[in-house]
Amino acid sequence: MKQFKSYVDEGFKIPPKEIDNLLYKTIEIVKDEVKNDLEIGKNVKEGNLHLEILTLLKKEWDNKSVDTNFVFRITDKIFRVHQVKKNFYSDVELG
Repeated sequence: MKQFKSYVDEGFKIPPKEIDNLLYKTIEIVKDEVKNDLEIGKNVKEGNLHLEILTLLKKEWDNKSVDTNFVFRITDKIFRVHQVKKNFYSDVELG
């Protein structure tokens, strides 16, 4: 898979609708993870910070105050953190 930077260097533009979808899905994933972590008594500090960052980023994106590439990079990093955790914990057998 090509690195995101190579697409930017080639002049590839991410459609704004895709950024909206990525933001929405990432916020939902983080919210779900925080909710599940609260139910089992885990620390949710990181998840809450990520939700705060995503919420602020979404406000700035909606106001057209930030660049598409910036929104993509930040959202993608948070998405990957939570996707890795989700995959890791779903592969671990308890018992």
